[in-house]
Amino acid sequence: MREIRLSAIDYLERNFGFDFAPEIVNAESPSNLMLLAAGGELLLRRQACTVLKVMHVVHHVDARELKSRLNISDRAIYHLVEEKTTRAIREMKAQGYPIIDFQSSRKTHDSIITKLLSKRLGGREPLYDSIRFRIVTATIDEIVPVVAYLGRHLFPFHFTVPGESHNSIFNFKDFIRRHPRISKMIPELQVDLMHEDEMIEPSNPDTSTKFKTVSFIVELPIRLDERHLEVWAPGKKLPSRVVHVLSEFQIVDQASNIGNKNGDAGHDRYKARRMANVKKRLLQEK
Repeated sequence: MREIRLSAIDYLERNFGFDFAPEIVNAESPSNLMLLAAGGELLLRRQACTVLKVMHVVHHVDARELKSRLNISDRAIYHLVEEKTTRAIREMKAQGYPIIDFQSSRKTHDSIITKLLSKRLGGREPLYDSIRFRIVTATIDEIVPVVAYLGRHLFPFHFTVPGESHNSIFNFKDFIRRHPRISKMIPELQVDLMHEDEMIEPSNPDTSTKFKTVSFIVELPIRLDERHLEVWAPGKKLPSRVVHVLSEFQIVDQASNIGNKNGDAGHDRYKARRMANVKKRLLQEK
């Protein structure tokens, strides 16, 4: 983290001519910067926030550079993602979270081709769901605590991909009204509740409106240890030890999960719609 902080400060000084206070330059850890960013001294608060923003971007750039230099397959990376996520779910169950079912899946080669053919940008379209996790809770009320736990123990909340979160299970505004403790946090929300309805429509046009889920895409951080680097990057000087892997999370209550398997919401109907739409695109039918 020290190297990332110094890299961010160096970038800002070279490109914008910023001059940072000693408290910023000599901060011992990101926690110190966060305290300064939340403090009462305006200059230090602005400088700390600026450095933290650039640190976040530097971290992402270094992670991408690392991934591009690794001699590793997606299959091996996905295995690490599955291991990390499975450990988190196991810990949640041990702590009493009512998780009824947990499944992970990867898109097959054919599924990837079909997905890209269905997109307007084709092969240039980013694939967000090559690896997917589905968590089934006992009731709807457990969904929010599960999301909160994941954001604390599996990935930072700001690693979620903007515009790729969807909620078709419950009305979040009603949920807040039923929980006074949460309603007190409304002024601290980064996005006004008026935008909540934008998350209701399914992200995929082939998905039935009867399919109910809370879903989001995250850049899941995976820290590689020496054992991995010796195999995948022997003798290389690397900018980071963390790679980010796009992963989809679906969280659904037990009743909705049962409904998602039947009728128009079922996977067979979904697959039939997708294949029909792709065929139309291939034949250029209107």
